[in-house]
Amino acid sequence: MAEQDYKFYLNEGIELTNQGKFEDAIDSLNKSLELNKGNALTYFSKAIAYHNLGQLRAAYENYGKAILLDKKMIDAYYNKAQAILAFEDATEDELKEALANLEKATELDEKFIDAHYYSAVVKKKLGLYESAIVSLNKVLDLQPESPYSKALKKLILTKYLHIEDK
Repeated sequence: MAEQDYKFYLNEGIELTNQGKFEDAIDSLNKSLELNKGNALTYFSKAIAYHNLGQLRAAYENYGKAILLDKKMIDAYYNKAQAILAFEDATEDELKEALANLEKATELDEKFIDAHYYSAVVKKKLGLYESAIVSLNKVLDLQPESPYSKALKKLILTKYLHIEDK
């Protein structure tokens, strides 16, 4: 019975999140966790609800719990990095953690364009300009007409590396 109950509350939490009822969703997801603490999707869903409420630290923690339970949950790595990037004043260590999460996402899915792009953004913030260009080139290989990637590449080349874009 507990197996069915935890799934009921998980599904209810996901549905409430889809309806924009994030606090109610968290309540349902907490009930699911009371019955089964070992489900990565429950923690991931709870993180999404917190993320939507702007409770970034709680989202971050729950993405981390989801990753501990499912090392291949690509979206958890990506979303955890996004939570870090949304912190008011992310520290250098937090930015490095965001980069590690984005790199893990691209390791699991090498065509994850947004993860490659945000890797470049974080690398720029960390002063890793050449490495940022490598990430942007991966985006442009996958999506040649990406205007944000083209613009960021041009900015890094001209402003930080003092190279004319070719």
